[in-house]
Parts: sequence; C-alpha cells; structure tokens
Amino acid sequence: MSNLFHELNDKQIQAVQATQGPVLILAGAGSGKTKTLTHRIAYLIAEKGVLPHQILAVTFTNKAAAELRQRAATLLRQNPKAWVTWRGFGSSPALGTFHSICVRILREDTGKIGYKRSFVIYDTADQKASMRDVMRREGVSPKDVNPSTVLGMISRAKNELLSPEEFEPEARGPVEKIASRLYSSYQNYLKQNHAMDFDDLLMQCVILFRKHPDVLKKYQDMWHYIMIDEYQDTNHVQYEWARMLAGKRQNLFVVGDDWQGIYSWRGATIRNILEFEQDFKGALVIRLEQNYRSTVPIVELGNSIIAGNSGQIKKKLWTEKSGEHVPEVLQVSDEVREAEKVLEKISGIEEVQSSNHADLKHEVESSEEITYDYEAESEGTGILDKIMGTMGKGKGSKHVDSVSRKPSKVPYDIGQQKINWNNFAVLYRTNAQSRALEEVLLKYGVPYRLIGGIRFYERKEIKDTLAYLRFLLNPNDSVSLARVINEPSRGIGERSLSAVQGLARAKNQSILLTMLGIEDLDSLSSQRAQAIKQFALVFDRARQSIDELSVTEIIDLLLARSGYLDYLKAQAEEGEERIENIEELKNVAKKFEAIKGLQGLEAFLEEVSLITDIDSYDPEAGQALTLMTLHAAKGLEFETVFLVGLEEGLLPHSNSIIDPQELEEERRLCYVGITRAMDRLYLIHTRQRALHGSIVGNIPSRFLSELNDEHVQFFDEDEW
Repeated sequence: MSNLFHELNDKQIQAVQATQGPVLILAGAGSGKTKTLTHRIAYLIAEKGVLPHQILAVTFTNKAAAELRQRAATLLRQNPKAWVTWRGFGSSPALGTFHSICVRILREDTGKIGYKRSFVIYDTADQKASMRDVMRREGVSPKDVNPSTVLGMISRAKNELLSPEEFEPEARGPVEKIASRLYSSYQNYLKQNHAMDFDDLLMQCVILFRKHPDVLKKYQDMWHYIMIDEYQDTNHVQYEWARMLAGKRQNLFVVGDDWQGIYSWRGATIRNILEFEQDFKGALVIRLEQNYRSTVPIVELGNSIIAGNSGQIKKKLWTEKSGEHVPEVLQVSDEVREAEKVLEKISGIEEVQSSNHADLKHEVESSEEITYDYEAESEGTGILDKIMGTMGKGKGSKHVDSVSRKPSKVPYDIGQQKINWNNFAVLYRTNAQSRALEEVLLKYGVPYRLIGGIRFYERKEIKDTLAYLRFLLNPNDSVSLARVINEPSRGIGERSLSAVQGLARAKNQSILLTMLGIEDLDSLSSQRAQAIKQFALVFDRARQSIDELSVTEIIDLLLARSGYLDYLKAQAEEGEERIENIEELKNVAKKFEAIKGLQGLEAFLEEVSLITDIDSYDPEAGQALTLMTLHAAKGLEFETVFLVGLEEGLLPHSNSIIDPQELEEERRLCYVGITRAMDRLYLIHTRQRALHGSIVGNIPSRFLSELNDEHVQFFDEDEW
C-alpha cells in the first residue's frame, strides 16, 4: 500500500489521514470525493490496522455504494464480491444506503418494536393504495383530501421524528389536521400488514435505538468509523441516526457540498452541513476545491452563479483543465426549436470537434450587481425588468416581438449517424419538459434514455410478479394481495376481500390462513369461497416446497400455478413483451441463486424495493442521448450538457420565487446542472413555451442576468 497516496492531492491526503474525531469534508463538484472516500477506507484497513467490519460507509444511492465497494476493494487487492452480504453485516466494511443499512438493522431486532422479521417495504404505489383504504375506513373522501397530499405531510412528520401523537398538536389548517388523524390509522394499517414505508425504515431504526440502548450499543461497538456521503442532503432523522451511532467516539466523517443541497422538498435540511461545527465540537473542516471534471470556463461559470447565494460556506473551486469552449447562452422561439437546436449543435460538434465561435462574442454594456427587490417589481425597476433590459442591449438575446419559428437544420438522417450519444445529456427542471424533447427525438429517430420515466419496476407485469412474491413471503400483506387476487380475474370482489381481512383481524391470524379456512365465513357464496381457497392453496403449497427453491424457480412456480403466465400468453404480442420483462426480472434474481427458500426471496425483494431511478442509469447499455431532470443528474457527468428551460417560472421554479431560501435552492440546482458538464455547456431559453395546456410568453431566468462575457457567450437564434 506504499502507493496509496500517489493519485491524491495534498487536501485529499489530509482528508484520508484524518481518522479521529468529527471531520467535515467540503467537496466541491468534481473534486474527487469518491476517490477520497475509497482511499480513506483502504488507509484505515491497510495502514491503521482497523478491522474491516468496524467501518460503516453510507451513501444515498445503491449505485454509489456499489462504486465505493468496487474501488475500495480493488485498492486493497480484494474481490469486491466478497464484500457483499445479503443478511446482517459480515466481516467486510458495511457499505450501503441509509435505507439498506437500516433494513438490515431492523431485520435483526425488529421484533422488539412489534414487527415481524419478514416485513415488506411499501413503495409509493403501495402507500397510496394503503392510504386510500385507510381513508375509506375513516370516512374521508379522496375528493376532499388527496391521498398523496396526506402521505406527503406524514412523510415530513416522520422525517422530523414526530409520532402521530406529537404531530397532532403541530398540525395547522384543515388538511394537516385530517392528515394528523389519518397518520395513526395509517401506521396501524402498515403494522397489521407487517409493512414499512421508506420513511419508516429510518424512523423505526431510531425508535429501536432509543427504546433499546443495548441494540444501539451493539452497533456503536461494531462501527468505530462512520462515513457519510452527500451530507448536505441528509434530513433530521438521518442526522439523529448518525449522531446516535457516532456515540462517544465521535468518529464521524461526512462528505458534502452545501452548494449542491437540492432536496429540501423531501425533507433534507442544509443546516446539517452548515452547522456541523456547532453540532460536533472540535470538528476538522477540509476543503476539496480542485475540480478534475470541468474546464476553466465551466468552473468559473459555476463559481459565478453560486456567488449569488448568501447561505453558504465560502470556497472557490479551481481547475487545471484548460478548455477552449466557452459556455454559450441561446435564445430560441419555443420548445420545439429548443429540442431541434440541441440536435443541430450535437451534429455540429460531431462534425467539427474544435469549432471556435470567438468572433461571435457579444459586448457587455453593463455588469452591475443585480439583486431581487420586491418593491421595485411593482415600479418596473426590479430584477425582471433589468433582465429584459439587458437581454435587449446585447448582454443577452435580442428582444423579439415575433416568435415565428425558424426552419430546422437538423440532418434528416441524424438518428442513423454514428454519433457517440452517451457523451450528451439534456437537463431540465421539470419532468413535463421532456415531452417536446421526446417528440423531436422520435421524429428524427434519435436513440435516447429517459431517466425518471416509467421505470422497469413500475411496469404492471413486474409489479404483479413482485406482489405475488411479497404475499408469499408475508401472508399478512393485504396491499399485495389486493393487487393480484384478480390477476387473472377470479371473480373475487372488494367486499369479499374486505370480509376476509376483517375475519383475519378478528381471529388474529394471517390473511392466508384465514383464506385457507374460508368456510368459516357464512357471508360468502360457495363459489366465491372456493375461488378464494384455490387462490390461497397456490401460496400454501408453494410455501411447503419453497425451502430448496431458488428465487427464479419460485417465480416460475407461482406464475404457473396461479395462472398468471397463461393469462399473459393469451395477450398475443403485448403478452410476449410482458413475459420478456418477467424473464429480465428473473435475470436480476439470478444473483441470489445461492440462497434458497424464503431467505433468498427476502434478500431479492429487499434489493428491488430499494432501487432508485438513478440506479437504473447505465451508460454502458448502448448509445443514447440522456434526458433527465436536474435533480436526477446529481452525481453524474457528461462531456456535453444542454441545460434547457432557463426561464422565470421554470428555473427558478414559480413555486420558489417568493421565498428567499427556496430561491437559493433553485440557484444551487442551476449550479448542479452547470457542473455536470466536462467540456461543453449550452444554456437555452425560449421566447414562448406550451405549458400546462396553454402557450405562455417567457422571461429569461434571472440567473442569466447575473452572467457577463467573462463567463458565457450570448447568441440569438439567428447567430448560432
């Protein structure tokens, strides 16, 4: 390990060698934080003699955890596969997301807080189904209160570690009061189903630690060194979880960038990183400011954009990576031309790799500092007026009365050209913006991947198959049962199913056991009772023979005996495609071949339950232009980035313009988009855009007004 430091700069080496006490690594975009984390794991083990199992490293995505595992094991000349455990924690470092680590902790001791070890994890669709059922029982109409709104309020309460009893007095307004009442019923419903939602995985883990100090001490004694990535995105429950585990040793090593805090809408609080030194006295702070990803013009543009925020820890990124391509700002007529311009530019880049537009550079007539003045807006002298004024003076695109669309210059055969599409990404603020982009890409036959669209695991046949498996694992899971009891149709209505569930609760036994003894329910016709019993026998017989079966064999058994496979075969071409998707699911399950029976099934379902959108991003899956939201792009990089929709109301979003803190988060989001680019960056805004069913005129984003010709080149559509 003598060469451990040869790839690191001085600040990275300092971070790797900081092994005692609380440490905050302020890692700017592209500054090599993953390299720093992996080398620190290797250093602890190889140089400091730390036992591997004494290290816990937490990430926000499975993809990041897998990369950490691969790179750290490789540094130690070990097999990364040997570091993978499907149950509990082995002799290797514990690497995973907050949720995956918490699941394993809960599996070991969840009985102490009233759950079975085989609890299932409900996704968003399962949560909505559960809430609709709870609302029906409580007499609350979905017409009066949206189930998603209620779930969002409950989620925020859980992120703040508020129980139903604690949330009730905090509730403000009629909707929150209804949500506080439903919170308790919803939790009881989950517990009856032996299920947890994503927020429960963290909250219940903290509750377990609080109620059972012996369990907390077990993990404090196990993990002497705790490392957390993307610390700026942590919420209160994650902060409390980490604080408790750090215990008296305080060996808490967190890596983050306050400039990239973009998840307040899901409970993250930027204060966790801004106030780290207050929370952990004597903390060492190390700044990683050298950017290895982007060129000088892109790094300087990022620094310029983020300088507009006041709530930040001061730092200045720099790079030795020179670049001849100055970021460009383009104004186009509408969202169709926006998409076409992306393709025109890609075509030009592929044809001429070293194009130079220096002679098109615009002269800047004003570089005054622009601030947001609420009173000035009503007088016509505020920031929006200044933006429009500067756009008409040459600092931005020229003011245009007409919004007539220029003819496309996209090569008709661009979709057939040999273009390295993986080098390009189009980033936008909202998912709705992908529509126009997709339509143009389909028109020209351009291959693309949409991150955040309909995921593989959200397809009907996949969710059906997983529901069959979950009910097999957990015979109390009424949500999974309701999904598949009539897939294919068995003539079992909602009233019959409710009667079965009511009887199960009355007898305090599982739903499956109740279905097997359905003769006890006089209110059912003999025909329906027989249908229910036959359905239950599929699972009962499968459980009797499951011990020696692999996950793929369990899938085959259930889908064949339930009639689901024949049901798909009868659907002609659509059925064939769905069967192919199930075969792909079986390919995923093959990694669990060595674990037989319910243990293998539990490990497989846990894995697929914790998969996120970004985990499905695979640049090696073939050449395709990437489309994704700015939130989804976090942590990724591309040679060329197109940041589209830089308009007031989109970026910054209309919901964030009034609140100064939310506006700062929008600026951080813009910064994240800019810093995804390695070599080329294009910022595009439109004069008008079809939005929410109507065509609206646009004002360029205030973020553009903060730029001048030191950072970007401004072009009107005619000039590019």
